[in-house]
Amino acid sequence: MKPFPIPVTAFGAGTQPAEDLELEFLEMPKAEPLRTPIPPEDAAAEELAAAADVVEQLLEAMKSHRPGGTNPPRFSLKAMAPGALRALNESLGQGEVSAVVGAPKEGTWRIQETAFAGVWRSQREDSRGVVVEDVLEAGDMPLPVKEAAAQVAGARLDGTRLPAGVMNAPSIVDELRHHARHFRPDRTAHVVNLSLLPLSPTDHEGLDAVLGEGPIAILSRGFGNCRINATNARGIWRVRYFNTMNTVILDTIEVVGLPEAARAADDDYDDSIARLVELLAWLREG
Repeated sequence: MKPFPIPVTAFGAGTQPAEDLELEFLEMPKAEPLRTPIPPEDAAAEELAAAADVVEQLLEAMKSHRPGGTNPPRFSLKAMAPGALRALNESLGQGEVSAVVGAPKEGTWRIQETAFAGVWRSQREDSRGVVVEDVLEAGDMPLPVKEAAAQVAGARLDGTRLPAGVMNAPSIVDELRHHARHFRPDRTAHVVNLSLLPLSPTDHEGLDAVLGEGPIAILSRGFGNCRINATNARGIWRVRYFNTMNTVILDTIEVVGLPEAARAADDDYDDSIARLVELLAWLREG
């Protein structure tokens, strides 16, 4: 990870008022207000220049990286003056995807996509809630999410944990076990659409018991209000879409490396590069 002198400052998930969202499995990330990237007009010339230096290094690194590739651009943010950091934050804005990654030994990562798809702000908090890492990174998903997903244990899916009275849950568990056994991160997702199946409340409770609670929770508003949770089985995710009344309208289980609803697409990543070129020009002119 490349160092860049910017200080740790509150930004992204947990620093703004939240909408009324249920907590599911791991604490769900907050629904941060979308924020248009607008460089502050009252910033001093040296503050804009410092923000421009960060954007320029990020931009050059992004040009030689493809989403999903190895060694994504990552810059540690440590020691910039508050005014310059404000210029950077406001220039990048806030986007549609937030995530929380729980790591018992390392603390909690709180992640917020900027208004530039594929550009992320990731902060790690220790057990006291103190920010100990602050990273600006680029890619289809931030590295802490990918690392946590890869470290989840292999699928065990113990059907004996299903309660009495289930109807269709056993066949779903068998289906998931089969696909999880052949799971590879680069394979096309296998999706089980629970919304189309006649499931009882006991079926749902049984599936929750078998799948368990994983270390990753993601909120994506690029496809409506979509809440994504890792399970205790590597490569198996709960993906649920909600309407404006906070009612589930689509409930799925996906066997995939990373759910498509959370990832920054190649086209969006390329668009962000073009927009960052424009932002850099504005900052340099300012």
